[in-house]
Amino acid sequence: MKEYQLQIKLITYLKTKKLSKLRYFHIPNQGIRSFKYKMLLASMGMKSGCPDLILEFKGGKIVYIELKTNKGSLSKSQKLWETISNILKTPHYVLKGGTFIDLKKQLDDILKKHYKA
Repeated sequence: MKEYQLQIKLITYLKTKKLSKLRYFHIPNQGIRSFKYKMLLASMGMKSGCPDLILEFKGGKIVYIELKTNKGSLSKSQKLWETISNILKTPHYVLKGGTFIDLKKQLDDILKKHYKA
């Protein structure tokens, strides 16, 4: 299964949980773009390496989640994002797995740790 397909399944799963004190979103910074359009997006604040999902919890706590299939690995810009997140003490997780069940368990562990009802 492709990474984007796993991400769609995780978002569908999050919707079923109906967590009222959680906001989550994706910043679409992937894809092929012209140089001119990339420069426009960069001037608007888009950052290379931005994680796949951002979770916002009660009290303003932010958690970054990068999704990878078993064969996937972090790009240089994704590693840099993770390093800076660690310096800023912003929780950053890399969920890795070949199936939705693999990633769902990891996501549930993150929610257990950070979500306060």
